Amino acid sequence: MSFTVDRRNFLRFTAGGAVGVATSGVTLRGISELNAALSSEEVRVPSGPEQWKPGICWLCPAGCGLRVRMVGERAVKIQGNPLNPMNHGGLCPKGVAGLQALYHPDRITSPLKNVGKRERPRWQEITWEEATTILASQLRQLRDSGEPRGLALIDRAQDSLRGRLLREFLASYGSPNYLTLSSGLDALQAAVFLQQGVTQPVAYDLENTRYVMSFGVNLLEGWGAPVSIMRAFGRWRDASAGRRSKFVQIESRFSPTAAKADQWVALRPGTEAALALGIAHVLISEGLYDATFVRERTFGFEDWTDKSGQTHTGFRSLITSEYRLNQVSEITGVPPEIIVRLAREFGQNRPAIAIGDRQTSTLTGNPYAAMAVHSLNALVGSIDALGGVLIQPEGPTRDGEQDSAARSAGDRIDARPEYLSPGHHVSRLPEAILSGKPYPLRALLLHEVDPVFAEANGNAFREAFQSVPFIASFTTFMNDSASLADLVLPAATGLERWQEATSPATFPYVLHAVSPPAVAARHGSRDPVDVVLGLAAALGGPPAAALPYPTFEEYLHKQAEKIFAAQTGSVFAPAVEQAWDRLLEASGWWAPSYSSADELWEQMKERGGWWEPTYYYGEWNRVCRTPSGRFEFYSQRLAAWSSRRKEFAQAAGLPPGDDRLSLPHQPALPQPPDGYPLLLMPIEVLPLAGGEGTHMPYLQQIAGEHVFAHWDSWLEINPHTARNLGINDRDLVWVESSRGRVQARARLYAGVRPETVHLPMGYGHTAGPEWQCRGVNPLTIMEAGPEPVAGLPQTGNTFVKVYRA
Repeated sequence: MSFTVDRRNFLRFTAGGAVGVATSGVTLRGISELNAALSSEEVRVPSGPEQWKPGICWLCPAGCGLRVRMVGERAVKIQGNPLNPMNHGGLCPKGVAGLQALYHPDRITSPLKNVGKRERPRWQEITWEEATTILASQLRQLRDSGEPRGLALIDRAQDSLRGRLLREFLASYGSPNYLTLSSGLDALQAAVFLQQGVTQPVAYDLENTRYVMSFGVNLLEGWGAPVSIMRAFGRWRDASAGRRSKFVQIESRFSPTAAKADQWVALRPGTEAALALGIAHVLISEGLYDATFVRERTFGFEDWTDKSGQTHTGFRSLITSEYRLNQVSEITGVPPEIIVRLAREFGQNRPAIAIGDRQTSTLTGNPYAAMAVHSLNALVGSIDALGGVLIQPEGPTRDGEQDSAARSAGDRIDARPEYLSPGHHVSRLPEAILSGKPYPLRALLLHEVDPVFAEANGNAFREAFQSVPFIASFTTFMNDSASLADLVLPAATGLERWQEATSPATFPYVLHAVSPPAVAARHGSRDPVDVVLGLAAALGGPPAAALPYPTFEEYLHKQAEKIFAAQTGSVFAPAVEQAWDRLLEASGWWAPSYSSADELWEQMKERGGWWEPTYYYGEWNRVCRTPSGRFEFYSQRLAAWSSRRKEFAQAAGLPPGDDRLSLPHQPALPQPPDGYPLLLMPIEVLPLAGGEGTHMPYLQQIAGEHVFAHWDSWLEINPHTARNLGINDRDLVWVESSRGRVQARARLYAGVRPETVHLPMGYGHTAGPEWQCRGVNPLTIMEAGPEPVAGLPQTGNTFVKVYRA
């Protein structure tokens, strides 16, 4: 049938609240043209008993709890689980769209073997038995050749029991190469590592804070745990709570987050660090900082002398000499009176939180800028404080041990002595693959990820993957990376497999959510972790001994035994029971609703999970593990790091012995090259947060509501800039950088600075469902060189020219 998508057709599709092909009891032809286009099958009226099953959203790292309405064996509706403390019954648009992913007609229906070439694949359907035999044979051959470390696995950028199982598999196989995609939290975590000495995820007590200052973080557009943050945002405006918290958004663009803030502060792009340090100058000069906390809990605030007698510049001296109001105002474009007002409000309305620097869910920020912003939290005593910045507890399933992969991090294929970087960053993998150093990569497993599309240096991944002898991808839909694989294995969606979720980054409490499959797996898809467990058994030896679980369900059941042994926390419960459990724990009592590990397991399955409702403040040795045992304005880790001191200093634009290399400071700003006057800054919108979701029409329809753009990429450009370039609203334009050019539809938006333009992320796949192969991927034309501290890819120095197509 012929079919054209327009707003009228889509409204016919959504008028009845439909978000998937299973939302009514009539045939697809009777629903709408759009529903017919989304499925080639005719759906009969669901019959059978109606029930609600627990579930967990798998479409972003937050892992919100779900309730799935079942009619017979068919899922017909998704809504939030009110018992889950992560989302308390709320859902973002991605969670609501889950049924479209479940019943999507373009899902991979069987294992695929590439019988062609990497650049021109030809896919042959094979059985699961053939696929697992090929996979086991490749890994057995690699291990028998004495090169098990030649295997790597790339996973999502989130902590989970799935990830821990996969890390354990790699470690037992003999490989340290568990890697994760880049995250918008990478720079912040690097700052916390350098100033607090910990690698555990940072968290924020947003519900109890009085003042939030966001430096470009898209708090309400997919960053962190979206629904949890939106609930906190609601509390900031809840008059019944007896107070009103203020939210200030500091960024160059008038984003949807800025539109919802109490105040938007516009500044020059890339100058977030300077503004944070200017605010610090006012806090210090006017005595608005927490002098007791700074004196007793911090290091490097004042000038200091080391053991050799050398005097070093302290944070106070740096701030008062180089970040005076007029200097900061000139750098940032923010008037001095606004800087003073922000500082006074931040210092006088405690607890207060500063978050930054500019981040999306996937693009990394700059560690120095993140250190500058994080230093504001230390100045007002918001480290490990109610309503402040916290460090996420490890929880009972970790047994207090570091991951085996982390213990051998120095042997990872992407390890680089020139970078001070915790974590498992994947961005340096292409360089390692192409150079063959420190050793060749022989096999690669992709666990539901698409680095060719999602990474800032995706083109480098595409080139590097050509030289990897064997690649296997677990994925529900074909994508840019899977199209380069030798073996593509259809992954079940979250509703079709055992799901779990641990506390996402930014959430301050220990949490373990769990849910059985809500529906039977479609198209013969399988849970990737079950496949890996079968692979461990087939390989025998250490992998089989380390993972003696026939299914992921058995592995999760084992984790419940560890939780029960901890003798703390409680299963998910209504709000009144949660408040009572929290009160009991705060008083030193534990009164569980279960008396054995098996009872705990059954209640977790029924209610959705278990959590520790109390955060224990004052455990300073857990939240700060620096050489000084204090929060370090002057990072001694940076000071002691000398493997590439000269190159590091050169990249930072400073002399090799300059103390600013160990202190927060404003990184050098890039200058536009001749012929490329406009700074290109990719943006993230909530429906496509994390760069995913364009394969679901429901999300495409609401992606660009703030500029009335749908179904395709758009370029946000200032009307004055557009007029000078002879560009009208909705004109098709070229956006060209030194790396290439892409086409998009111009949308004139007064909330954009005249010297910048913006393209949304999430569009522009080159493989997969037709819906997601629309628009352009801005990352394909962006510069993505590494910054000198953690080696994180930087995209803030891409300049373009724009002209009519």
